[in-house]
Amino acid sequence: MRGLIKLVYQAAVFVTALRITVDGWSMHPTLSPGEHVLFNRLAYIRNAPKSGDVVLAHGGDKIIIKQVVGVSGDIVKLIYGVMTVNATRLKAAALDGEGEWLLKQDEYFLLGKAVDMNDVDMDSIDSRSFGPVTRKAIKARAWLVYWPIGLWRNLDTE
Repeated sequence: MRGLIKLVYQAAVFVTALRITVDGWSMHPTLSPGEHVLFNRLAYIRNAPKSGDVVLAHGGDKIIIKQVVGVSGDIVKLIYGVMTVNATRLKAAALDGEGEWLLKQDEYFLLGKAVDMNDVDMDSIDSRSFGPVTRKAIKARAWLVYWPIGLWRNLDTE
């Protein structure tokens, strides 16, 4: 019975998935321009986004693909190009900007992931520029790169 429920859920995820083509380098090397990605719209019906998730969200006035680096209750600091979450340094290239954010209930901090691309992430439009986002702004979790076929891979952390 559990196997059947899982199969029905996976079919529902596939049918309702958002199909997005990556535009830009801000999530490289996780995602690169031109890759086609399925995003799971059902991922956050019962569970909240967690650190490490790659999500599709409304950020400012744009739809963006970013990684969750901070969740409700976290303290995110960016000082002299170094970002920490709860005093733990993130592995990232030198980041542009400075600030401190105490994430309130239902708030998330999103960041471009680009590293080793001559500081491409400095140009990323993410929570450094528009601030934390609410749960309502997060629309889906990255699930699967399906094109080009030679780069097919599962992105789902669960």
